Amino acid sequence: MISNRQAAALKAFGGIESIKNDLSILETALGDLPLWLPAAALKKQCAEALRMIDGISQRLERKLVVTIVGPCGAGKSTLLNALAGTDDLSATGHQRPTTDHIIVFSADDQDARQLVEALGRQSVEVASSPAAAALEHVLLIDTPDTDSTAYQAHAPLVRETIARSDMLICVFDSENPKRRDHVDFLSPFIGRFNGQSLVAVINKCDRQDEAELKNRILPDFAEYIRTAWPTPVDRLLCLSARRHLQNSRWDETAAPKHDFDQFEELRQLIFEDINRAGYVVDRRLENAASLRDFVFQEMRRQISVHRPHLETAAQQIREAEKKSFLAAVAAMKNDDSQHFFGVDLMVYQQLTQRWVGPMGWMIAIWARLMIFGSGVAALFRFGRPVRQVMGMVSAWRNLKQSKSSVDEAAEGQRVDAGLRTYQLSTMGNWPDIAELLVAGGFDAAVRQVSDVLPAENTFSEKLAGIWTDVLQSEIERLSGRLSGGGLQILFNLPVVGVLGYIGWITVRRFFLASYLTGGFFLHALWVIAIVLLLSFFIFQLCVRLTAGAERVTARAFEKMKHRADQLATVTATPVQVQLETIAGLETFVSTRTD
Repeated sequence: MISNRQAAALKAFGGIESIKNDLSILETALGDLPLWLPAAALKKQCAEALRMIDGISQRLERKLVVTIVGPCGAGKSTLLNALAGTDDLSATGHQRPTTDHIIVFSADDQDARQLVEALGRQSVEVASSPAAAALEHVLLIDTPDTDSTAYQAHAPLVRETIARSDMLICVFDSENPKRRDHVDFLSPFIGRFNGQSLVAVINKCDRQDEAELKNRILPDFAEYIRTAWPTPVDRLLCLSARRHLQNSRWDETAAPKHDFDQFEELRQLIFEDINRAGYVVDRRLENAASLRDFVFQEMRRQISVHRPHLETAAQQIREAEKKSFLAAVAAMKNDDSQHFFGVDLMVYQQLTQRWVGPMGWMIAIWARLMIFGSGVAALFRFGRPVRQVMGMVSAWRNLKQSKSSVDEAAEGQRVDAGLRTYQLSTMGNWPDIAELLVAGGFDAAVRQVSDVLPAENTFSEKLAGIWTDVLQSEIERLSGRLSGGGLQILFNLPVVGVLGYIGWITVRRFFLASYLTGGFFLHALWVIAIVLLLSFFIFQLCVRLTAGAERVTARAFEKMKHRADQLATVTATPVQVQLETIAGLETFVSTRTD
């Protein structure tokens, strides 16, 4: 049967994996931002936070690690001795530093195994006393000074211990609590702790005047660390650790000035409030969440600092792209290569699919003749004669593929003109945008316009695709108008009427045994042909007036201009992609921390 601590740990694993997943998503996204300079440091923070959370998950079932940290002479060792109920657990005295290694207060040497493996046996000492038995779920650790003469040797030990801690007790000397070096040393670590996991202690408070302590020193120090540290301290205690030793050995010149002391509140916090199996797991889960939130807050802070420039740059990029796109459309429209024949053919291809009856046959034949005509015209252009003849035959045999073969040259020339104009317009607008990006944290390499111009093939394909879409859309719209039921009846009716009349005469004379001569049928054929051609001629006039190539292309270009308002990006350049990624990350971290 599993213990309560193990059951709570199992429940916490899912929460930790969710926290790690959030950081992994952020880390991966930051790897896709090579041009945004803050991304490199933020990515390293993600990696470090993930490493620390892995350490938290590995010790979910182990005791809660409470670490005492402080500068030289603040009374850390005295505080540990007072909590342990013995005077010589951790060395105290006037010689500095008094503690040069990690002291773990525990009843079982195995509790310190993880620290011994990480820091080395020579750096960790396990100490015990009868009071250690009461700490069933807590390890209490004393650390070397953060500002002693041996600081360079001790700093890695302190950092590694803090990284493996679940709760910090930050000790300050009441005579000079605002020690900048100590506050600055702890500042990078404070963001990983919150709530009850962060306690500030002003020791030796009995040496100060009680009124001055309560009315000036304490409020002043609380405001000081509130502005100096990224995370607020919920609990700030004033105490005299020496008062709770078995033999206080007061100096005659430094006797206590008052009895104000919050030592028992700290002792209750350690030995009762947090000394519970459920609290241990919850605290570690909260610390893991604090690590994630710390990185996310750093991400939000970086974006907040650079947001004005990034937002302005993104807006100017959208406006510049719209301007360049419209310039490209204008260049395509004004291009001298006015090949309207292919547009006419596309119109008749659409009509062929919609019309029925005699007029439908005429439209289909006319479309075939137009394809054949385009192939014959190709024979008179420069190039390989054999290939041109094959192209004409292919166009005749493959009606569906005829559009691309007829329109390819004209479309290619138009798109090339559009590409050149787009590039020139982009280069003209880019210097101002690049300066905004650099001010927004981007690498100075973005000043090179070659890094932001789209690849020619990609842009040409995109521009050609947009042109094809709007042209096809306009042709389909006009073809639909020219293929209404009323128009089909109107243009098919004369031919159908003549055919019906001739058929009625033929059948009637047949049954009366008065057979018609060949001249009648010849004249009837001519009449049918004349009526059909006349109807088709009138229909062509309607097509020319309604769906002529110039009208179709003019309306298609107007539609293409409107696409500029709806177009997010013609092509996704690295800078644009990274700007969108940064904006997406701000939303992501906000939803995870709010």
